[in-house]
Order: sequence, then C-alpha cells, then structure tokens
Amino acid sequence: MSQKSNPTTIGAFIVGAVVLIVAAIMVFGSGHFFRETKKYVLFFEGSVNGLTVGAPVAFRGVKIGSVTDIKVFLDEKDLSLKIPVFIEIDPSRIQEVNSPETVKELGTRKLIDILVERGLRAQLAMQSLVTGQLYVNLDFYPKRPPRLVKMATQFPELPTIPSPIEEISRTIETLPLDDLANKFLKALEGIENVVNSPELKTTLKSMQETVDQAKNALTSINAEVKPLSKNMEETLADARKLLQNVNKQVGPLTSSIEKTIKDTRGIVQNIDKRIDPLLGTIQETFTATRAALKQVNATLEGIQGATGEGSTLHYQVTKTLQELSAAARSVRILTDYLERHPEALLRGKGR
Repeated sequence: MSQKSNPTTIGAFIVGAVVLIVAAIMVFGSGHFFRETKKYVLFFEGSVNGLTVGAPVAFRGVKIGSVTDIKVFLDEKDLSLKIPVFIEIDPSRIQEVNSPETVKELGTRKLIDILVERGLRAQLAMQSLVTGQLYVNLDFYPKRPPRLVKMATQFPELPTIPSPIEEISRTIETLPLDDLANKFLKALEGIENVVNSPELKTTLKSMQETVDQAKNALTSINAEVKPLSKNMEETLADARKLLQNVNKQVGPLTSSIEKTIKDTRGIVQNIDKRIDPLLGTIQETFTATRAALKQVNATLEGIQGATGEGSTLHYQVTKTLQELSAAARSVRILTDYLERHPEALLRGKGR
C-alpha cells in the first residue's frame, strides 16, 4: 500500500504557489493590477496597420498608458465600419508640481476634459521605421479641429487628428496621377521623336561640318601667325636697340640738366643773399613812412579841432563874414541910391 499524503505538505505547497503567482504578478505586471487606470476610446480615420495591443500611449514621448484593445464596429445607421482603439491612462504617471491635490479634486477624466478643451489631441506616430510599429501620441494642437465619431461606447472618446503619413497619403491621392503619367509619357514620346527625327541628324551633320571648318581655320591661322610672331620678335629687338641708343644719348643730357639745375640753385641763393639787406631797407622805409603818416594824421586832427564848429576861430571867421556881408549890403544900397540920385554927391541926401 502507498503512503498517505500529508495534508500539511500539500497546504504548504499550495500557499507557496499562490505566493509565487502574486510575486510574479507584482514583478512582471509592475503593479498593474493594483493601480486604478482610466480607459478611453479613439477613432482614427486611416489605417491602423502597425498598431498592436500593448502599444504605448505617450505624451510627447513619455509613456502614460497603453493600448488595451482594437476592434471593428459596424454602424447600423449608415452601415459604415469604424475601428475603435481602446486605451488606458495611468493617472499616477501624471504628477502636479504646484498643487498636488488638483488631480484628486477634479478627477482624472475631468482633468482630461479640460486638457482636451485646451487642444489635447491623439495621433498615430511611428515607433520604428524598421518594424513599422505605431503608437498613440498625445499632444496639444489647439489650432487643429478635433475629430469625434461620437459612437455609443462604454468609455469616453478622445479627439484625434490625422498623422503626417495620412496627410501625405491624402495629398498623393488628390494628385492627378493619371494625367501626370500621360503627360510624362507624351514628353518621352516627344523626346524620342526629336532624337530620331531626320532634322536632328541633319543638324548634327551640319554642326560636325562647322567644327571641321573651324579646325581648318585654326590651322590656317596658326600657319599665318608663326611668321607674324617672328616679325614681332624682330620688331621688339629693334625697339630694344632703339631704347638702348636713346638711353645712351639721354645720359649726357641728364648730366647737363642736373648741372643747369645746380647753377640755377646757386643763382637763387645769391639772389636771396642780396634780397635780405634790401628787405631790411624796405622794412625801415615802411617804418619811417608809417611814423610820418601818423604825424600827418595828428596835424590834420589838430586843424580839424581848430576849425570845428565849436572852436573860437570858427566863431571869429563867421562873425567877420557876417560884418563883411552887412558892409557889402550897405555899399550896394548906396550904389543904387547914387545911380538914381547922382546930385546927392553935391547936395547931400535929401530929406
């Protein structure tokens, strides 16, 4: 018979297993089951290829949550398909610095609503160009209008905006690719027609002939330039000899000019020596003349003072002239009277 199992051993084994499971959950789950998270739903317009469950939800590169589920919804109103992306945000990843109690007072969802009003938007971004994996990036875009599907779900909806890749795809889709391709093909056909046209071949042939003629002309010019270069060299040699002769003749002339300059300098020095005494004499003459002019000026001022209106001489002369004028007047009157009465000389003035 086999031995009977020990209940104590079995119980210890079960308790140990439970402890290991809880420890594994705490270590590998990073406390996920012991913290409160807030779940939201997102609706993106384009494809979500590359976005997987567990992809991070980040705010400007800082992970604050993760993607929990991706589904496909059928809208019964217009039979359109929508792809909701469910995410969860860990409030403990958002900490306040100045007022730590604001999150607790408002609540995480109320705070998210306020941030949405200020421009918080969700956008798909690339994790790696090699793998093509996507993640959800949250950032503020206050000038971008929010996109809300408003489909009835059990979680609140966050607004989304197109990713840069979607915007580029839309731009490419709006381009008239068919017209561009047709124009490109027509351009290629036109180039082919020009290349294969006989006119181009004729033009190339004419250009080749022109090049050959230019080569022949250059050859002829080269043949004619060689004698001309020789003549120019001879002319330069003659000019060099002429300059040498001129230099020989200019040497004595230069010596004569230098001698003349020396003689002229000596004459100027002699003139300076003779002019210095003459300048002294002229200076003395100017001094004497200036003194004489001062004396004449003083004499004139004395005469002007003696003959002025307020002087005695002026008064006497004026009085004498007045008396002479009166005497002349009396003589004139007497003369007139005698002309009219000459008998007055014999009888005297009548009464």
